[in-house]
Amino acid sequence: MTGADVVGPSIAAEDLFRFSSLNPGMGATIRGLARLAPRRMALMHGPTFEGDCAEALHALAADYDRRVGEAMAA
Repeated sequence: MTGADVVGPSIAAEDLFRFSSLNPGMGATIRGLARLAPRRMALMHGPTFEGDCAEALHALAADYDRRVGEAMAA
């Protein structure tokens, strides 16, 4: 379990590995998960996050929105 920042490392990993298949609906899908108001999230290659999961998901959604926007502008 961790309460530490999980979004920053996730963004850094995406910058390095580009493992996500970007699509215009990613941000909306992630924000939909935030509406469920989870209290814990199991991370794929990391610890379980306990904290403000909705805030973390909104931050992640914003980063994916930025990435999709940049990809579409290129």
